[in-house]
Amino acid sequence: MSDIIDRPKFREIRPQDNIPDEYDIVQLKMDGIWGALTIMNGEWMMQSRTGKIKADGSIEDPNIDCVLLGEYMKGSHWGHKMGVDGEFFVFDCIEIHGQDLKNNPLADRLDIARQQVDILRTHVDFINMLDTYEVNKHELLWDNYVKGQAYEGLVFKNSSSGYYDKNAWARKKGVVEIEYICHDFRPADEGTKYEGQVGAVIGTLADKKVFVTCGGLTDEQRKLYTSHKSEFIGKVFTAKGNAWYPSGSIRHPKFKGWRPDKQRDECTYDQIPESLR
Repeated sequence: MSDIIDRPKFREIRPQDNIPDEYDIVQLKMDGIWGALTIMNGEWMMQSRTGKIKADGSIEDPNIDCVLLGEYMKGSHWGHKMGVDGEFFVFDCIEIHGQDLKNNPLADRLDIARQQVDILRTHVDFINMLDTYEVNKHELLWDNYVKGQAYEGLVFKNSSSGYYDKNAWARKKGVVEIEYICHDFRPADEGTKYEGQVGAVIGTLADKKVFVTCGGLTDEQRKLYTSHKSEFIGKVFTAKGNAWYPSGSIRHPKFKGWRPDKQRDECTYDQIPESLR
């Protein structure tokens, strides 16, 4: 099976920025986890970006031999809401029959990925090919999917680029999001109607000492976390905000939701864009 495969470094594009000319295609960014699906000798295995095995199984055709990258929706609240829980959306192929494709142009890798997905769908039903659009469709995609259906954002790509080429991929999100580990809860302010209850979730990173206070809790959440604090400490959650900070925090952080599909060791400082670290 495959070794751990690093993600490319994403270039960050703010919502108000123009799209750089080097990007000619765009794909939707769903709210799943980065997954590497390795298929070899009649077996398949899904790994997270840290190498954790998320799922595995067997396949009837022993001749299929490839490594596909995509978004795995297992355990995603958004994926469950959208009716795609457990599905895998392929956006790249970096290896086939032992041949490393990472230096090949993305356009060629996408063609190979589509061929492999077509073959695989005759054996399993959880694999899909993520649609690719011409970059001039990005405003329509943003309005219809990011604003309209709460997709996480858009990923812009250079179809002639190799996998590790600098600035080969860029992403544009509606809001900044980051995964933290729940360190503790901050009590609500004295004198408010919530006095005596939880007021915010305090998050931290696995590899950097930072403590981020995330508000935005509903009344139901405040009551639940007040009564069952210990059940949530150590779990992974997503926070959303308006901008990144080099400290590992984000501007105006708000609690978004728990991520049972994420591991603690995935909550790392490299979620902050490289240019700001």
